[in-house]
Amino acid sequence: MNNILISTGDIKDNYQIIDTIFAMDSHKESFFKNADPNKAFNKVKEQLRQECKKIGGNAVINCLFEYRVALDSGLIGSKQVIEIFAYGTAVKIL
Repeated sequence: MNNILISTGDIKDNYQIIDTIFAMDSHKESFFKNADPNKAFNKVKEQLRQECKKIGGNAVINCLFEYRVALDSGLIGSKQVIEIFAYGTAVKIL
């Protein structure tokens, strides 16, 4: 599925706009490891690719990624959670 382009800007190819899409993911701190924003980022990009493919696109352009750090309660105490939100425009490159 890596053949679906994810871009934070426009592209020079001609394309047809399909729809705006959204994705969200998170990664939680574990007992031995800190929360990893890269894992959440990669998962949210994969979700954008899946949604784009599902509606017939082959690229997501003008993507915007935002994040927040949250706390989740656990048995031993609070754990850090990295949440990443993303949206972009699914397009079909002509």
